[in-house]
Amino acid sequence: MVVLLGCASFFALANSLMTVEQEMEVASKIVGPIKNDDNCESCHALETEAWQNTRHFATFKDRHRSEEAVAILETIGERSMKRADDCRQCHYTSEVKNDKLRASFGVSCESCHGPARDWLALHSKAGGDTAADDLKWGTGKAEDPMAREKRLGAAQAAGMINSEMIYDIAKNCFGCHTVPNESIVNDGGHKAGSDFDLVAWSQGEVRHNFSSSAGAPDSPTNREATAEQRRRLYVTGLMVDLETSLENISRVETRGGEFHKAMIARANQARGRVDAVLAATSIPEIQSGLAKVTANIDEGATVDAATPMALGDATKAFLGNHDGTGLSAIDGLIPTETKGNPY
Repeated sequence: MVVLLGCASFFALANSLMTVEQEMEVASKIVGPIKNDDNCESCHALETEAWQNTRHFATFKDRHRSEEAVAILETIGERSMKRADDCRQCHYTSEVKNDKLRASFGVSCESCHGPARDWLALHSKAGGDTAADDLKWGTGKAEDPMAREKRLGAAQAAGMINSEMIYDIAKNCFGCHTVPNESIVNDGGHKAGSDFDLVAWSQGEVRHNFSSSAGAPDSPTNREATAEQRRRLYVTGLMVDLETSLENISRVETRGGEFHKAMIARANQARGRVDAVLAATSIPEIQSGLAKVTANIDEGATVDAATPMALGDATKAFLGNHDGTGLSAIDGLIPTETKGNPY
Protein backbone atom coordinates (compact mmCIF):
# COMPACT_ATOMS: atom_id res chain seq x y z
CA MET A 1 0.00 0.00 0.00
CA VAL A 2 1.94 2.58 -0.83
CA VAL A 3 0.34 5.70 -1.03
CA LEU A 4 -0.18 7.87 1.75
CA LEU A 5 -2.64 9.48 -0.58
CA GLY A 6 -5.30 7.58 1.04
CA CYS A 7 -7.40 5.18 -0.93
CA ALA A 8 -8.23 2.19 1.22
CA SER A 9 -9.69 0.16 -1.64
CA PHE A 10 -6.41 0.27 -3.55
CA PHE A 11 -4.44 -0.43 -0.40
CA ALA A 12 -6.53 -3.42 0.59
CA LEU A 13 -6.37 -4.91 -2.89
CA ALA A 14 -2.64 -4.67 -3.31
CA ASN A 15 0.08 -3.78 -0.88
CA SER A 16 2.13 -2.36 -3.74
CA LEU A 17 2.65 0.82 -5.68
CA MET A 18 -0.36 2.10 -7.58
CA THR A 19 -0.18 2.58 -11.29
CA VAL A 20 -0.08 6.16 -12.53
CA GLU A 21 -3.69 5.77 -13.66
CA GLN A 22 -4.78 4.62 -10.21
CA GLU A 23 -2.83 7.40 -8.55
CA MET A 24 -4.43 9.95 -10.88
CA GLU A 25 -7.87 8.64 -9.90
CA VAL A 26 -7.10 8.96 -6.20
CA ALA A 27 -5.41 12.35 -6.53
CA SER A 28 -8.38 13.75 -8.46
CA LYS A 29 -10.48 13.20 -5.33
CA ILE A 30 -8.10 14.93 -2.92
CA VAL A 31 -9.62 17.96 -1.20
CA GLY A 32 -6.45 18.98 0.60
CA PRO A 33 -5.89 19.89 4.26
CA ILE A 34 -5.32 23.59 3.63
CA LYS A 35 -5.38 26.23 0.87
CA ASN A 36 -8.11 24.73 -1.30
CA ASP A 37 -11.86 25.42 -1.10
CA ASP A 38 -13.77 23.18 1.33
CA ASN A 39 -10.48 22.04 2.83
CA CYS A 40 -10.10 20.03 6.03
CA GLU A 41 -8.87 23.02 8.04
CA SER A 42 -12.12 24.93 7.48
CA CYS A 43 -13.80 22.68 10.06
CA HIS A 44 -10.89 20.89 11.72
CA ALA A 45 -8.63 23.77 12.69
CA LEU A 46 -7.17 22.14 15.80
CA GLU A 47 -6.56 18.87 14.01
CA THR A 48 -4.78 20.81 11.27
CA GLU A 49 -2.63 22.62 13.83
CA ALA A 50 -1.68 19.26 15.33
CA TRP A 51 -0.75 17.96 11.86
CA GLN A 52 1.40 21.01 11.17
CA ASN A 53 3.57 20.04 14.12
CA THR A 54 4.34 16.55 12.82
CA ARG A 55 6.97 14.96 10.59
CA HIS A 56 4.10 14.03 8.28
CA PHE A 57 3.69 17.73 7.57
CA ALA A 58 7.39 18.63 7.53
CA THR A 59 8.36 15.95 5.03
CA PHE A 60 7.02 18.14 2.20
CA LYS A 61 9.53 20.85 3.06
CA ASP A 62 12.66 18.96 3.95
CA ARG A 63 12.62 15.23 3.23
CA HIS A 64 13.90 15.62 -0.32
CA ARG A 65 16.88 17.60 0.95
CA SER A 66 18.24 14.89 3.24
CA GLU A 67 21.51 13.16 2.37
CA GLU A 68 19.71 9.81 2.40
CA ALA A 69 17.09 10.97 -0.09
CA VAL A 70 19.66 12.50 -2.41
CA ALA A 71 21.69 9.29 -2.40
CA ILE A 72 18.67 7.08 -3.12
CA LEU A 73 17.46 9.35 -5.93
CA GLU A 74 20.88 9.22 -7.56
CA THR A 75 21.00 5.44 -7.28
CA ILE A 76 17.58 4.91 -8.86
CA GLY A 77 18.15 7.52 -11.55
CA GLU A 78 15.60 10.09 -10.37
CA ARG A 79 16.08 13.81 -9.82
CA SER A 80 13.08 14.72 -7.67
CA MET A 81 11.28 12.92 -4.85
CA LYS A 82 8.14 14.87 -5.59
CA ARG A 83 8.08 13.69 -9.20
CA ALA A 84 9.28 10.12 -8.75
CA ASP A 85 6.45 7.58 -8.49
CA ASP A 86 8.48 5.42 -6.12
CA CYS A 87 8.84 8.30 -3.65
CA ARG A 88 5.79 10.46 -4.15
CA GLN A 89 3.21 7.85 -3.31
CA CYS A 90 4.37 7.34 0.28
CA HIS A 91 5.98 10.63 1.20
CA TYR A 92 3.43 13.08 -0.18
CA THR A 93 -0.22 13.82 -0.85
CA SER A 94 -0.69 14.55 -4.54
CA GLU A 95 -3.30 16.48 -6.49
CA VAL A 96 -4.07 16.63 -10.18
CA LYS A 97 -3.09 19.99 -11.64
CA ASN A 98 -3.22 20.69 -15.37
CA ASP A 99 -3.79 16.97 -15.95
CA LYS A 100 -0.56 16.08 -14.15
CA LEU A 101 0.21 14.64 -10.73
CA ARG A 102 1.70 17.19 -8.36
CA ALA A 103 2.89 16.55 -4.83
CA SER A 104 1.11 19.26 -2.88
CA PHE A 105 1.44 18.34 0.80
CA GLY A 106 3.23 15.92 3.04
CA VAL A 107 1.42 12.93 4.51
CA SER A 108 -1.93 14.51 5.35
CA CYS A 109 -5.51 13.97 6.52
CA GLU A 110 -6.62 12.10 3.41
CA SER A 111 -3.58 9.84 3.58
CA CYS A 112 -5.24 8.10 6.49
CA HIS A 113 -8.91 8.93 6.13
CA GLY A 114 -9.26 8.53 2.36
CA PRO A 115 -9.57 11.07 -0.49
CA ALA A 116 -12.52 13.20 0.56
CA ARG A 117 -14.17 14.53 -2.58
CA ASP A 118 -16.87 11.84 -2.59
CA TRP A 119 -17.65 11.84 1.14
CA LEU A 120 -16.87 15.37 2.31
CA ALA A 121 -20.48 16.56 2.39
CA LEU A 122 -21.88 13.28 3.73
CA HIS A 123 -19.64 13.15 6.80
CA SER A 124 -20.73 16.55 8.11
CA LYS A 125 -24.45 16.48 7.27
CA ALA A 126 -27.04 15.35 9.81
CA GLY A 127 -28.03 11.78 9.06
CA GLY A 128 -25.78 11.69 6.01
CA ASP A 129 -28.40 13.65 4.05
CA THR A 130 -26.74 16.19 1.75
CA ALA A 131 -29.87 18.37 2.02
CA ALA A 132 -29.70 18.43 5.84
CA ASP A 133 -28.03 21.00 8.07
CA ASP A 134 -24.31 20.92 8.71
CA LEU A 135 -23.27 19.56 12.08
CA LYS A 136 -21.25 22.08 14.00
CA TRP A 137 -17.75 21.05 15.01
CA GLY A 138 -17.61 19.38 18.41
CA THR A 139 -21.32 18.65 18.71
CA GLY A 140 -21.08 14.96 17.82
CA LYS A 141 -21.76 13.77 21.36
CA ALA A 142 -25.23 15.34 21.24
CA GLU A 143 -26.06 13.66 17.93
CA ASP A 144 -28.76 11.01 17.87
CA PRO A 145 -26.95 7.62 17.76
CA MET A 146 -29.02 6.32 14.86
CA ALA A 147 -28.49 9.50 12.87
CA ARG A 148 -24.78 9.30 13.56
CA GLU A 149 -24.65 5.68 12.41
CA LYS A 150 -26.49 6.59 9.23
CA ARG A 151 -24.21 9.57 8.58
CA LEU A 152 -20.97 7.67 9.12
CA GLY A 153 -22.27 4.70 7.18
CA ALA A 154 -23.00 6.86 4.16
CA ALA A 155 -19.57 8.51 4.38
CA GLN A 156 -17.81 5.17 4.76
CA ALA A 157 -19.66 3.75 1.76
CA ALA A 158 -18.26 6.69 -0.21
CA GLY A 159 -14.68 6.01 0.93
CA MET A 160 -14.20 7.67 4.31
CA ILE A 161 -12.04 5.90 6.89
CA ASN A 162 -13.01 7.24 10.28
CA SER A 163 -11.09 6.88 13.52
CA GLU A 164 -13.16 3.87 14.62
CA MET A 165 -12.01 1.88 11.58
CA ILE A 166 -8.80 0.76 13.26
CA TYR A 167 -7.95 -2.02 10.83
CA ASP A 168 -8.26 0.21 7.77
CA ILE A 169 -6.18 2.97 9.30
CA ALA A 170 -3.52 0.45 10.35
CA LYS A 171 -3.40 -0.89 6.78
CA ASN A 172 -2.70 2.62 5.53
CA CYS A 173 0.04 3.11 8.13
CA PHE A 174 1.84 -0.17 7.51
CA GLY A 175 1.40 0.16 3.77
CA CYS A 176 4.20 2.70 3.78
CA HIS A 177 5.95 2.10 7.08
CA THR A 178 6.59 -1.39 5.74
CA VAL A 179 8.07 -0.39 2.39
CA PRO A 180 6.24 -2.27 -0.38
CA ASN A 181 8.72 -1.54 -3.17
CA GLU A 182 11.24 -4.35 -3.49
CA SER A 183 13.50 -2.69 -6.05
CA ILE A 184 13.93 0.56 -4.17
CA VAL A 185 15.27 -1.47 -1.23
CA ASN A 186 17.41 -3.94 -3.18
CA ASP A 187 18.71 -1.51 -5.78
CA GLY A 188 18.23 1.93 -4.23
CA GLY A 189 19.41 1.30 -0.69
CA HIS A 190 16.11 2.47 0.83
CA LYS A 191 15.26 1.17 4.29
CA ALA A 192 12.74 -1.66 4.25
CA GLY A 193 10.51 0.05 6.78
CA SER A 194 10.15 1.90 10.07
CA ASP A 195 10.17 0.54 13.60
CA PHE A 196 6.46 1.32 13.64
CA ASP A 197 4.11 0.56 16.51
CA LEU A 198 0.46 1.55 16.20
CA VAL A 199 0.07 2.57 19.86
CA ALA A 200 3.32 4.50 20.22
CA TRP A 201 2.79 6.41 16.97
CA SER A 202 -0.97 7.02 17.18
CA GLN A 203 -0.68 8.35 20.72
CA GLY A 204 2.31 10.57 19.94
CA GLU A 205 2.64 13.61 17.71
CA VAL A 206 -0.04 12.47 15.26
CA ARG A 207 -2.76 12.30 17.93
CA HIS A 208 -5.60 14.70 17.11
CA ASN A 209 -8.69 13.61 19.06
CA PHE A 210 -10.31 17.00 19.65
CA SER A 211 -13.93 16.82 18.54
CA SER A 212 -14.62 13.80 20.75
CA SER A 213 -12.63 15.05 23.73
CA ALA A 214 -13.65 16.47 27.08
CA GLY A 215 -14.41 20.16 26.82
CA ALA A 216 -15.45 20.11 23.17
CA PRO A 217 -16.50 22.27 21.47
CA ASP A 218 -15.47 25.27 23.58
CA SER A 219 -12.30 24.05 25.31
CA PRO A 220 -11.37 20.70 23.76
CA THR A 221 -8.48 18.57 24.89
CA ASN A 222 -6.51 16.13 22.76
CA ARG A 223 -8.06 12.96 24.12
CA GLU A 224 -5.79 10.00 24.87
CA ALA A 225 -6.82 6.48 24.00
CA THR A 226 -8.27 4.55 26.91
CA ALA A 227 -6.59 1.41 28.22
CA GLU A 228 -9.19 -0.65 26.35
CA GLN A 229 -8.54 1.20 23.10
CA ARG A 230 -4.78 0.80 23.47
CA ARG A 231 -5.19 -2.97 23.77
CA ARG A 232 -7.19 -3.11 20.55
CA LEU A 233 -4.68 -0.83 18.82
CA TYR A 234 -1.74 -2.93 19.99
CA VAL A 235 -3.13 -6.28 18.86
CA THR A 236 -4.30 -4.79 15.56
CA GLY A 237 -0.91 -3.22 14.92
CA LEU A 238 0.93 -6.50 15.47
CA MET A 239 -1.43 -8.43 13.24
CA VAL A 240 -1.35 -5.89 10.40
CA ASP A 241 2.44 -5.72 10.64
CA LEU A 242 2.57 -9.50 10.23
CA GLU A 243 -0.06 -9.46 7.47
CA THR A 244 1.73 -6.74 5.50
CA SER A 245 5.13 -8.38 5.84
CA LEU A 246 3.72 -11.68 4.61
CA GLU A 247 2.02 -9.94 1.68
CA ASN A 248 5.39 -8.56 0.68
CA ILE A 249 7.06 -11.96 1.03
CA SER A 250 4.35 -13.61 -1.08
CA ARG A 251 5.26 -11.35 -4.01
CA VAL A 252 9.03 -11.18 -3.62
CA GLU A 253 10.96 -11.53 -6.86
CA THR A 254 14.55 -11.73 -5.60
CA ARG A 255 14.72 -14.41 -2.93
CA GLY A 256 17.58 -13.78 -0.53
CA GLY A 257 17.71 -10.08 -1.46
CA GLU A 258 17.79 -7.31 1.13
CA PHE A 259 14.06 -6.74 0.82
CA HIS A 260 13.25 -10.43 1.21
CA LYS A 261 15.49 -10.78 4.26
CA ALA A 262 14.08 -7.65 5.86
CA MET A 263 10.50 -8.82 5.39
CA ILE A 264 11.33 -12.23 6.86
CA ALA A 265 12.90 -10.60 9.91
CA ARG A 266 9.93 -8.28 10.29
CA ALA A 267 7.38 -11.07 9.94
CA ASN A 268 9.18 -13.24 12.50
CA GLN A 269 9.42 -10.35 14.94
CA ALA A 270 5.71 -9.55 14.59
CA ARG A 271 4.80 -13.23 14.94
CA GLY A 272 6.86 -13.41 18.14
CA ARG A 273 5.03 -10.44 19.60
CA VAL A 274 1.65 -11.91 18.68
CA ASP A 275 2.68 -15.17 20.35
CA ALA A 276 3.54 -13.17 23.49
CA VAL A 277 0.03 -11.70 23.45
CA LEU A 278 -1.51 -15.15 23.14
CA ALA A 279 0.69 -16.45 25.95
CA ALA A 280 -0.73 -13.71 28.17
CA THR A 281 -4.39 -14.10 27.24
CA SER A 282 -6.69 -16.13 25.03
CA ILE A 283 -7.90 -14.49 21.80
CA PRO A 284 -9.48 -17.28 19.73
CA GLU A 285 -9.85 -15.19 16.58
CA ILE A 286 -6.13 -14.39 16.52
CA GLN A 287 -5.15 -17.95 17.36
CA SER A 288 -7.25 -19.22 14.47
CA GLY A 289 -5.75 -16.70 12.06
CA LEU A 290 -2.22 -17.85 12.92
CA ALA A 291 -2.97 -21.51 12.19
CA LYS A 292 -1.34 -21.44 8.73
CA VAL A 293 1.54 -19.12 9.59
CA THR A 294 4.92 -20.76 10.11
CA ALA A 295 6.39 -19.87 13.49
CA ASN A 296 9.85 -19.18 12.05
CA ILE A 297 9.91 -18.18 8.40
CA ASP A 298 13.19 -18.64 6.52
CA GLU A 299 14.40 -17.76 3.03
CA GLY A 300 13.15 -21.05 1.65
CA ALA A 301 9.59 -20.55 2.89
CA THR A 302 6.78 -19.87 0.45
CA VAL A 303 3.89 -17.69 1.56
CA ASP A 304 0.57 -18.28 -0.10
CA ALA A 305 -1.39 -15.10 -0.90
CA ALA A 306 -4.35 -16.48 1.06
CA THR A 307 -2.37 -16.48 4.31
CA PRO A 308 -2.14 -12.70 4.85
CA MET A 309 -5.77 -12.39 3.78
CA ALA A 310 -6.73 -14.84 6.53
CA LEU A 311 -4.80 -12.74 9.03
CA GLY A 312 -6.73 -9.67 7.94
CA ASP A 313 -10.00 -11.50 8.44
CA ALA A 314 -8.85 -12.64 11.87
CA THR A 315 -7.95 -9.09 12.88
CA LYS A 316 -11.33 -7.77 11.78
CA ALA A 317 -13.06 -10.57 13.68
CA PHE A 318 -11.04 -9.67 16.77
CA LEU A 319 -12.06 -6.03 16.53
CA GLY A 320 -15.68 -6.99 16.03
CA ASN A 321 -15.75 -9.25 19.09
CA HIS A 322 -13.54 -7.44 21.60
CA ASP A 323 -13.96 -3.97 23.08
CA GLY A 324 -10.66 -4.20 24.97
CA THR A 325 -12.07 -5.19 28.34
CA GLY A 326 -10.85 -8.54 29.54
CA LEU A 327 -7.46 -8.06 27.86
CA SER A 328 -5.64 -6.36 30.75
CA ALA A 329 -3.13 -9.24 30.84
CA ILE A 330 -1.38 -7.72 27.80
CA ASP A 331 -0.96 -4.25 29.31
CA GLY A 332 2.65 -4.98 30.22
CA LEU A 333 3.44 -5.64 26.56
CA ILE A 334 2.07 -2.35 25.26
CA PRO A 335 4.57 0.51 24.75
CA THR A 336 4.25 3.38 27.19
CA GLU A 337 6.51 5.80 25.31
CA THR A 338 5.15 7.64 22.30
CA LYS A 339 6.63 8.66 18.96
CA GLY A 340 6.92 12.39 19.52
CA ASN A 341 4.78 14.50 21.82
CA PRO A 342 1.06 15.05 21.18
CA TYR A 343 -0.06 18.56 20.32
